[in-house]
Amino acid sequence: MSSFLSKDRLIGLFCFAFAGYVWYEAGTFPTSDFDAVGPTLYPRFLATVIGLAALIIFLKAKPENAAGASRPKYGSFLYVILLSAAYATLLNPLGFIPTTILFLLCMVIYFDPSEMKVRLRNAALYAVLFSVFLYLFFAKLLGVLLPGGVLHGLLG
Repeated sequence: MSSFLSKDRLIGLFCFAFAGYVWYEAGTFPTSDFDAVGPTLYPRFLATVIGLAALIIFLKAKPENAAGASRPKYGSFLYVILLSAAYATLLNPLGFIPTTILFLLCMVIYFDPSEMKVRLRNAALYAVLFSVFLYLFFAKLLGVLLPGGVLHGLLG
């Protein structure tokens, strides 16, 4: 007996729902007369890419065969959902850079199979550098308003 909702199909459905949420929320961004492109273009582009990738994942995933496969493990899936919810909750009070560093630290430490000491060093380096890069790219280069949070005075 096979299960229609395999782990891959659940991930595809979750990503598709997330893409729909991003698409909807992008439409609520305030517009400006001085911005010819508008604030919805980039988030909706990303939502489209995420939605198409989710659709491909869902369609290419095969049902799990109960005879040959073990029961699906939803721990990692639940971990990502809870961590994403915590990220969304803490983004405004803490700010983009600290929240993104914490999010990436938790993700890399959880999913990296290497030794804990190596994992911590890699996670810290990756989380700090990537968060600062994202902030500089979006806030300084593209002019996207990101929450400053606890670093509001330092970021200028």
